Amino acid sequence: GENYPRTAELVDCFQKFLTQAFRGQAVDQSFIDRLLNYYHSKRKVDGLKHREALTSTLAIVLSSPMFLYKSEFSLKDQQIISQQELAQRLSYFLWSAPADATLINLANAGKLSDSKVLRQQTDRLIDDPRSTAMIHGLVHQWLDMERLDFFNVNLIKHRTYDNSVKMAVRDEVYETSSFLLKENRSITELLSADYVVINSLLAQFYGIPDVEGDHFRRVALPKNSPRGGLLGMAAIHLMGGNGDESSPVERGAWVLRKLLHQPPPPAPANVPNLARLSDKVLTTRDRLKAHQELPQCASCHRKIDPIGFGLENFDAVGLWRTENSYENPGKDQEKKTWKIDSSGQIHRGPFFSNYFGLRDHIASQKDAFANSFTSAVIEYGMGRPIGFSDQTLINEIVKQSKDKNYTLRSFFHALIQHENFKQK
Repeated sequence: GENYPRTAELVDCFQKFLTQAFRGQAVDQSFIDRLLNYYHSKRKVDGLKHREALTSTLAIVLSSPMFLYKSEFSLKDQQIISQQELAQRLSYFLWSAPADATLINLANAGKLSDSKVLRQQTDRLIDDPRSTAMIHGLVHQWLDMERLDFFNVNLIKHRTYDNSVKMAVRDEVYETSSFLLKENRSITELLSADYVVINSLLAQFYGIPDVEGDHFRRVALPKNSPRGGLLGMAAIHLMGGNGDESSPVERGAWVLRKLLHQPPPPAPANVPNLARLSDKVLTTRDRLKAHQELPQCASCHRKIDPIGFGLENFDAVGLWRTENSYENPGKDQEKKTWKIDSSGQIHRGPFFSNYFGLRDHIASQKDAFANSFTSAVIEYGMGRPIGFSDQTLINEIVKQSKDKNYTLRSFFHALIQHENFKQK
C-alpha cells in the first residue's frame, strides 16, 4: 500500500501551511496535534490515500475563524498593535493579501517600528504588481464605480456604445490611477491633464487617432481636448445619468461629493418628481429651473445645478455634443432641439463660460480634492468609515502631501507613518 509520511514531515507541512493561512500568528501545538490525529483517522478509518487525507485536513484550517477573519490579538488594554499585526495591516492595505516572508521576518525582528524601514517596505509593496488590486479597489470605492452597473444604456439611441466600451471606460479610470501610482504623479492630474490613458477601442470611441492595440497607454492630447482627468472620462458621465439621458443633478452632486469635498445633504422626502414635467417640451436647463423654484429644492440645487449644466456637453455615455433635444413621450411626440449652454456660476464663486472654464475652476481646488482623496485613503486603508474625530488626521495627511505636490504615494506614506495607523 501507500507509504505514510513521517510525523515530522507532516508537522513541518502543517506548520508552514498554518503560518501562511493564519498570517504569521502563533499556533498552539495542541492544534497541530489535532490535525495529525484527524489526518491519521482519515487514512486508517476512512481508508483515504495521502493526498485526499491531507486535502481534507487542510480544509479544516481553511474553514477556521483564524483564517476566515483577520483578527488583531494584542491585549485588550493595549492601544498599539504588535509588529506582526502591523505587517498584516500594511499588506492587506497595499496588496489585499497576507504579509509575505520579508514583512513577517522584519516584524519578528521588531524592525517595522523604524520609520525608515516602514517607508522602504511601503515603497516595496507599492512597486510590486500586487498593489494593482489596492489602487483599483480604492478608486472603485472612492468614486462609487458600482453605479456603472445600476442601469442599462439605451443602445438604440447610443449606437456606438456596447459592452466592450463599457468595460473599456471602466478600465480607463482604473488604469489612469495605476499609471499615477506607478509613476508617483500628482493626484491633481485627475482634475486636469494633457493626456489620457486609453487603448485603441476607447480611442475610437473618443475619436482620438493613431492608437493601436488593446493595452492601455498614455496618449497626449491636443490643447482644446475635453478629455484628460476624471471629468473627461466617459465612465464618470455614464454614472451621471440613467443610460438614456444625462442628469445635471447627478453629475453636479457627484462633483461636489468627490472632487470639491462639499457633499450635498440627502434630498428631502417631499421633493416632487421631475416626471410631472414630462409632457412639457422644455430644455434641460428650463426643466431644472422649474424644479429649483420650489423652496425645498432651491438651497441645494443652486449649488448642484450650475456644475451639472457645465457638463452638459457630454451625453449620457460621455461623448461630446453641442446640441441636445427632448421629445414629448405623448401621442403628439413634439420635439425640441437646442444648442447646449454650458455657462454658469459656481455658488458664491466665479462665472464660467463653458465646460473648459468649469474644469479650470475645479482644477484650482487642489486642497478640497486632496481632502476628498485623503478621506477615501483612510477609509480604505483602515477599513472603516471616516468620522468627525478623523479631521486632525486628514489635515495632517493633506499638509504632508501638499509639501510633496500631492504625489499619490505621499498620501499612503503619510497615513502609514501616522500613529493612528498603528493603533486599534
